[in-house]
Amino acid sequence: MFDVLEPILVTSGLAGMFELKQRDDRTSEVTPWVAYRVKPNIYKIRSFELWKTPPNTFFRIYHAPDINENLKMMLESLPDIRKVKSAYIDYQTDDYIELAKKIAEILSSEEIIKDSKATSRHARTSKFEGLELPDVDTAQEEVLGQTFTWREVIAIWEDNSEENKLKEVLSRNGIYIQRSEDGKSRYIGSAYGTSGIIGRWMAHLQFLGNAHHLNLYVLENGYNSILFSVMEFLDGTDSEIIQRESVWKRTLGTINRGPYNGIQLNKN
Repeated sequence: MFDVLEPILVTSGLAGMFELKQRDDRTSEVTPWVAYRVKPNIYKIRSFELWKTPPNTFFRIYHAPDINENLKMMLESLPDIRKVKSAYIDYQTDDYIELAKKIAEILSSEEIIKDSKATSRHARTSKFEGLELPDVDTAQEEVLGQTFTWREVIAIWEDNSEENKLKEVLSRNGIYIQRSEDGKSRYIGSAYGTSGIIGRWMAHLQFLGNAHHLNLYVLENGYNSILFSVMEFLDGTDSEIIQRESVWKRTLGTINRGPYNGIQLNKN
């Protein structure tokens, strides 16, 4: 189904307006579907999807529940609309490229761009109060193999909605990595207390802590250059988790007991 969806997005110009996060292929399910998931954006659109319920195929825009009202109204005013829910809009038509072009035209509107920027979320935590936060699809529970920016970490932490399954998953204990985008500079850490891995990430962001080499890297390069990721979840004792952390440090060669070198970010 991607051979149908992607030409629609490319030809219409929608693909060029968003940064691809990942492709989800669920064509083996009873109701086949595929999703072109995009990274956080001002429109709070999370993915473009195709769903098949033979003999029909539907085009779906999956979005955040708090999408800008003016944008949502314009998307709902398009012809061939089939279903509207709090987090998605379904369309059915014989010409999905033409539909996608109309969607791209709406998103390119100066009015919509202005309105979408004006309704962005802002942090409430005192340390980051007022900071603009990206839209994160917290209903998704996939964590392993995913990376998060520091703003996304705060957005996940501050979201107390029932939809937030992502925070629940990230609140487990385990091993994590903070690394540069190119993977060259790496820090391995562990979480074995309350709030789990995301609690440790927030502690890094709020207090920096005693991670000496990592702190120097942040001072030199800023947190915009760092990605957060889970290595594995663990349910063992504190000492077992710490031992496992040591294994990862040795495996990835992240320990540098000497002077800071900007690459091996674990002091011990």
